[in-house]
Amino acid sequence: MSIQNLKPHLALSLLLMIVSSLHPIIAGQTASQIGAADRPCVGLHAGIRVEFVRRNPPFTQPAYVMVSFVLLNDDDKPLDASEASWKLTIDGRELDDSGMIFGNGLGPVGGWKTLNAGATAEFSKGLDAEKYFPESRAYKLSWKGRGFQSPTIEVTVPIDRG
Repeated sequence: MSIQNLKPHLALSLLLMIVSSLHPIIAGQTASQIGAADRPCVGLHAGIRVEFVRRNPPFTQPAYVMVSFVLLNDDDKPLDASEASWKLTIDGRELDDSGMIFGNGLGPVGGWKTLNAGATAEFSKGLDAEKYFPESRAYKLSWKGRGFQSPTIEVTVPIDRG
């Protein structure tokens, strides 16, 4: 084989070596074979999203902030995801009534106890704007629990809530 014919093979081999060093699964390893040092992000991961919802005349429901949550288990075993440890934080202060917020409303039968490997849990809660966001300004929210912490995000509550 001439050197000209070898160039594409060498380029392909080099590309495969680079890709396999960046992603161990491509190199022939399964997720369970990858060591903890190679998978620093295993476990529970939380996401949070917020949206201010205006009062909608002629209805009587007050303005509220819709907070959407997602929890992902990217471990290879089920993990404790019990809402008993969950805290909602507004402007760096954990809400005393987090248990009531997370414990009421729709959820799985028996509550959020265990999240299976690879599974996600998604849900939303509406927080009364007058109670939790009394001033017209930007607020910072985050969500944490045993084994996870969401990023901190911001919602702006306007002067005109109606």
